[in-house]
Amino acid sequence: MTDWSQLKHAYGTAEDIPKLFERLGTEPNDEAWNDLWSRLCHQGSVYSASFAALALLADLGGETDKDGDNALLLAGAIAAAADEETLDRHDTLIERLRTLAHARIRRPAEPASYVYLLQTVMALDAVPVWSSALEGLVDGTIEVFCPACERGVFVSLCEAGYFSAVGDWEPGDPDGSPLRAAEPDDLSGPARVLYDAAGEAGVDTVALALTYLFGEGTCGECGAEFSIAEQVAEQY
Repeated sequence: MTDWSQLKHAYGTAEDIPKLFERLGTEPNDEAWNDLWSRLCHQGSVYSASFAALALLADLGGETDKDGDNALLLAGAIAAAADEETLDRHDTLIERLRTLAHARIRRPAEPASYVYLLQTVMALDAVPVWSSALEGLVDGTIEVFCPACERGVFVSLCEAGYFSAVGDWEPGDPDGSPLRAAEPDDLSGPARVLYDAAGEAGVDTVALALTYLFGEGTCGECGAEFSIAEQVAEQY
């Protein structure tokens, strides 16, 4: 049995963690989740209690409700903040959570929530770039740098338009260079995992945005063509 008094979280001893988990399932329980996040993954920092909590999060992660999603999201954030050695020490739990997360992304969700679930899968799969960088699909825009002239390039990845532009530009402005989407059959590795899951879940807006994220853009300053995903990865 876990001796929580010997573990630490962001605010000190972790003795309060079991009671916070007990509060889950009550109405409303958002406050309990907020308290767990602030203690176990405070501004991206993790603690001894964070990893002890993975077992409890895995127990909840198979639930088909908001608590199940919250458990997976928190577990993914903890995994994303951990080093490789720590993840290896908890490989059995990480594998269990990974299985749950991969099953979850085959079911529909509201697009923004779904993107966060995709990031969770990437964190548990130990794919560091896409455990963070997919957030641009929620915002609808990503900023990269042209590999030729190093000018900042804004990339629009939303229904307002799929294009790149430089200068004083806002998402949805018509003056941009159209992006070239990747062919789904050409996707591989994490890109294929993400695209196939979004398609199976029926989250079509995310599936479409992924083809552009893993496609190509054009620098409006020098005309150079570039892989959007490669330029995103350069920043991580």
